Amino acid sequence: MGSFFKTMAGKYKTSVVKTVRKLNRGGYFAVRVKRKDGEVNEYKLFRPQDVDRTEERGEKVNNLPLIMKYTGRTELQQRREAQMCEYCEREKGYFEVHHVRKLADIKNGKEPWKKLMIARRRKTLIVCIQCHHDLHNGTLPDRRHMENE
Repeated sequence: MGSFFKTMAGKYKTSVVKTVRKLNRGGYFAVRVKRKDGEVNEYKLFRPQDVDRTEERGEKVNNLPLIMKYTGRTELQQRREAQMCEYCEREKGYFEVHHVRKLADIKNGKEPWKKLMIARRRKTLIVCIQCHHDLHNGTLPDRRHMENE
């Protein structure tokens, strides 16, 4: 409430003590507002200590857990769970995600893996451990030659 009194005192360019005296209605504080038809409405200021916490109020609401929020899968999760290397198409085993900061970093790439990422418009590529290791060493062979072997 102190903050409210300071705000009102600043708004009406008066002191906090004068504002408290003006809003004091005995055992509570209230703001009076004059309506267009001449009547005066009085709005009591809320104080948390005035709330009776011993009495139970309101309706019982049965809020069900929001399980639908956790059931959806992102495209990246679906690609990881497919258990297939997107480069050499090897199935089973362990897979890692190769990630580039932005596609603009590889836009002029001549390597086959860069062309694949550009064609798919994805910054991530799910690859097997061997392909990921070869990619970082710069020895990743062309996909077309891998399929013939």
